Amino acid sequence: MASALRSLLLLCGICGLFGSISCQTKKGYCPKGWTRLNDRCFIYQHDDRTFADAESVCNILGGNLASIHSELENQVIIEIIREAAGTFEDTWIGYHDTILEGDFIWTDGSPDDFEDFETGQPNDAVSPGDCVDIDSGNEQWHDDNCADLSPYICAKYVHVKKH
Repeated sequence: MASALRSLLLLCGICGLFGSISCQTKKGYCPKGWTRLNDRCFIYQHDDRTFADAESVCNILGGNLASIHSELENQVIIEIIREAAGTFEDTWIGYHDTILEGDFIWTDGSPDDFEDFETGQPNDAVSPGDCVDIDSGNEQWHDDNCADLSPYICAKYVHVKKH
């Protein structure tokens, strides 16, 4: 019951957010199949890839693996994964510490201003655990082996309409 209530409240919040976006003067759009939240578009990709391959596909699509900067973005991304996958699967996001152990950065270069690691994570239990996914077990972040194959979520900025 608590889970259903949480989902309902989240859905209401998202609907309210999307409703307010359409009333604002923000111009732009997301391509078909992408979900808009504020000035960014998100899409879940079902095909399992390594972290690096997933980032490359997101680059080809005009973005990066998703960076997450708030609890709202985190919850919206979790809902996008649930809806697209039919069930929650471990899913790559664009957070990693491949350059310097313990110094996590986003593939899009955006600020490191939000984290949702499970208690005890990151722990480097899977060597090398340098790339981050949202874990299917508890829907929190885990460091994982970058060579593992997982679906992923891409993000890019909205397309600006030219007049």
